[in-house]
Amino acid sequence: MGLLTPTESVSHCPYKGNAEYWSLRDGGLEIAWSYRTPLPESQKIAGLLSFDPDRVGVYVDGVKQG
Repeated sequence: MGLLTPTESVSHCPYKGNAEYWSLRDGGLEIAWSYRTPLPESQKIAGLLSFDPDRVGVYVDGVKQG
């Protein structure tokens, strides 16, 4: 999280609630989003980050994801 900074962008999903966006500290592209306080039916995703695979390399157990 030390490499990320919150942006002012917000979007809304009718199933999850309001998403907040994050960019690299240098103010570059927004590369991630999270739901700090998701709707009740989506509480399991609270505080997790999702990364845009078109903007970052995503690796799981050392394997780059498609």
